[in-house]
Amino acid sequence: MRIGYRFALIAIILLFVIVSYYSKQQEVIHIAFVGPLSGKDTAAGKAMTQAIQLYLDTVNQTGGIQGKKIVLDRFDDRNDVNQAQAKAMEIAKQNRAVAVIGHWYSSSSISAGEIYKKQGIPAIAPGSTNIKVTENNEWYFRNIFSSKSSGRFLANYVKQVFQQTTVSIIHEDDAYGAYLAEVFGQETNKLGMTVKYQWHFKIDDPQLETSLEQIVKQLATKNDAGVILLAVKALEGVKLVKLIKDAGIKNTMISESSLSEQTFLQGFDNFPKERSSPGYYTNDIYVATPLIFDTANDKAQQFREVYQARYREEPDWSAAYAYDTAMLLVEAITHTQIQGQPQTLTADRQQIRDYLASLTTIHKAIEGVTGFNYFDEDRNSQKPVVIGVYKNKNLISAFTQLQMIPNLNAIADLEEALHQERILLVDNKYMYKTNVVYTGIEINEISDLDIKNLTCQLDFYLWFRFREEIDPKNIKFLNEVEPIVLTEPQVTEKWGAMTYHMYHVKGRFRIDFLPQHYAFKQHNLGVSFRHRELNSNNLIYVTDVLGMGLTDQAAWLKRLESYQVLNPALGWSMQNIRFFQDFIYKSALGSLKYLNQQDGMMKYSRFNAALLIKADEFALRGMIPTEWASPLIIFSILMLLFLILLETKKTLIYLPRFILGNTKRVRLLPSLYKIWRDNSSHFSISYVIWLLQASCAAILLLSSEVLLVERVAKGTLYKPDLVITFFDILWWLVPTLFISMAIKRFIWYPLEKRSRRAIPNVIRIFVTFVIYLLAFFGIIAFVYEQTLTSLLATSGMVAMIIGLAIQVNLSNIFSGVAINLERPFRVGDWVKIGDFDEGIVVDVNWRTTRVKVRNGYILSIPNSTAAESDIHNYNYTDGHYWLWPTVYVDPHHSPAFVEKILLEAIQSVETGVMKKPKPYILFAGVNEWAASYWIVFCLENYQNKYDILNEVWRKVWQQMQQAGIMFAIHRQEIYMFQGVKERRPTTIPNEWPILKTPNPDK
Repeated sequence: MRIGYRFALIAIILLFVIVSYYSKQQEVIHIAFVGPLSGKDTAAGKAMTQAIQLYLDTVNQTGGIQGKKIVLDRFDDRNDVNQAQAKAMEIAKQNRAVAVIGHWYSSSSISAGEIYKKQGIPAIAPGSTNIKVTENNEWYFRNIFSSKSSGRFLANYVKQVFQQTTVSIIHEDDAYGAYLAEVFGQETNKLGMTVKYQWHFKIDDPQLETSLEQIVKQLATKNDAGVILLAVKALEGVKLVKLIKDAGIKNTMISESSLSEQTFLQGFDNFPKERSSPGYYTNDIYVATPLIFDTANDKAQQFREVYQARYREEPDWSAAYAYDTAMLLVEAITHTQIQGQPQTLTADRQQIRDYLASLTTIHKAIEGVTGFNYFDEDRNSQKPVVIGVYKNKNLISAFTQLQMIPNLNAIADLEEALHQERILLVDNKYMYKTNVVYTGIEINEISDLDIKNLTCQLDFYLWFRFREEIDPKNIKFLNEVEPIVLTEPQVTEKWGAMTYHMYHVKGRFRIDFLPQHYAFKQHNLGVSFRHRELNSNNLIYVTDVLGMGLTDQAAWLKRLESYQVLNPALGWSMQNIRFFQDFIYKSALGSLKYLNQQDGMMKYSRFNAALLIKADEFALRGMIPTEWASPLIIFSILMLLFLILLETKKTLIYLPRFILGNTKRVRLLPSLYKIWRDNSSHFSISYVIWLLQASCAAILLLSSEVLLVERVAKGTLYKPDLVITFFDILWWLVPTLFISMAIKRFIWYPLEKRSRRAIPNVIRIFVTFVIYLLAFFGIIAFVYEQTLTSLLATSGMVAMIIGLAIQVNLSNIFSGVAINLERPFRVGDWVKIGDFDEGIVVDVNWRTTRVKVRNGYILSIPNSTAAESDIHNYNYTDGHYWLWPTVYVDPHHSPAFVEKILLEAIQSVETGVMKKPKPYILFAGVNEWAASYWIVFCLENYQNKYDILNEVWRKVWQQMQQAGIMFAIHRQEIYMFQGVKERRPTTIPNEWPILKTPNPDK
């Protein structure tokens, strides 16, 4: 009965753990996305959902928000007003999404916004620019500029930058195009410009193609049309632009963000003229866009790389804005700590809405890929408008940009700035007229790479393309080791208003010059510079994508590898390269021009070129992804605890006793445990346990290092050298610990088991000390990179003194270890060691081998002597010993007869002689005096050797006597003479007749 209770208790515990685990897994927070996932505008919906999922995966892989995963629910509205309302109602009925990202078209957002307002669901539009999306709807936010601001901006750009006063407008009747055209027209009238012609069309017109053709035909006849505004969405823009270009119309065309989408750019791919000449249809079209990557910050460049690596395609601004919109919602969820449960959903949505509404200043803004994310009082994002121009199917920044002036009081002489057109009045706002300088770098060689001091020698070409009269060479390299001053350009070109300067630069630069997260054996090489005088209000560096051929970054990196810019023999490989512009703040140092600056700091545009290199070697470090670190740490710790408990006797006894109760069978466990420990298979089991423990320890080290370094790196701009050094030391000490454990388990324990004697502590301590001493030397040499010469010399001298003092003892001890390992004999074996008397081994300790000889005394032989001597083991390998006594018989006896008699004699011996293997007789041959026979038999006990031989000889004598065979005795006759006088050699022949000289006459 008690067994049943215990099983029930364990089942309840397991069930509780499983339910807790799965309930934790089911704790998720839902976010809804609504956009074009099918139909003609699929590209935009695909880009946005991919970007959102990219960010959510990053959050979820690091544990989510308070352990809760963020799940994206996708809804397809196909950019249709009716579908948008239907999907908004579906979201409301599901009652699980805490917020909505969407819609894409302004008309869809306006339609669905009524439902979100009624249901109290916060929504953020990443691409809807119509002012009515957020107007009178406190639940709707816009993370992009509005058509009102962009329309006015475009009108001012045409007037102030293009210096044109005549414009024409082509727009659609949808909310987006109609509103943009209205705002643009109103602003041009305010600026004193003329809207010469205006055409519109219906997007749902069955005869749309015909309508567009008619518009283009009319446009072709209007030589005074001026700059043409295309207030259309992407798909309609493709059709309209193709007709205009095919008609040969050369007027400058401008548009808003819709013509900077991938949908527009990819819309020309199938046309023959576009395939033969990429950019044929899009070249020289100006667009007001939220983001261009050549002027984007480092976060945008990293997003671009990660997006390309995951989805194998280039992101556009819609993906970047969707990414930041997801980031805004995640920050809101994190800050408000909502539950995301159905019963708390109303309160959760209200908290998210209130948090978003509180982001009203740049100081509260959340910095992301697209810049600083915050809203005005009407919930519209305060994002700048960037003017881009298409070149060779790439959207690059226009040479002139307009930037808002955050603090007008900072301008010392506003009237003079307006007169010089350094500042323009746009939409009743003063804006800086900023010059864009296209910047490119071509690296020729990287040499003298000094990782220890974090410096390297760089040889590269640096060029600038610009319009205004500026001094591009007046730059400050921010990571230079020694001052580098650019002199006259190596190449100068001028084409119209455009100027090109190229410089050849050589110098020494610091490595790892950018704030970044530390990565093991990875470094950033490159340059970072700013203009010495012109701040970001007057000059912005942008990456010369066209000039450097950066349309395919992978191909560009391969080109560097083919040029062997970095010598492969140095042991480093190039992993990635980034070119980006960001901003740096420097003190104005009390300059009179900037006395009105509130904080006394000046903002400069900084250009960065960073080449990521990695040690070209195999390393376990850094192989574990950050998102796997926490689960692996928990797993490895639990496994280590389990494996440690598994080895203990109490665990193997009391755990089954707890589960099964104190039954008779369970009480047998101590005996079974002893049998298991003494069993030969225990070695293999211990080996498996040790191997698992070592593996779990390695995983724990790898995971802990990744997680700790990541956490430390996030909180500091410096590399976490202390943490890395700490783990470097652990990577020496932990393996040393497991080596010591292995020696204990697989050497000392088997030796003790075989010898039945404890290993001397002096041996254990000495071996452990040597292992840790070697680890200490490794730490000094490889972690702290110090030479070991003096340390080894000192330790060698100490070791020599100690070694000489205990030389004999150490020799005997280690010889004893060798004897116990090799086991040439065991206790109880009859042996003969060297020239010592034979005897039985009675003891083998760590200094001597003790042998009891036949005389009865104990012979103690030093282990060093025993290990170096010839050893005869009479019991190896089966414990039997063969004797071969020889019997000599007169040769005239028949061998067969003699063999029969001798065999009967040996078989008659009752004790001592083994019956198996059977004794036998060998006829060994005849010598000059006898025939020899060998009696071959096996002893049961070598200790009784002489007693058995005595009995054998007795039986042989008896049998030979009965058979009338006598033992042959070797006799020698010796003749001795006394008193014989000395004889001369010449007389010898006369004394020996056989040697007498023959008579020649006979």
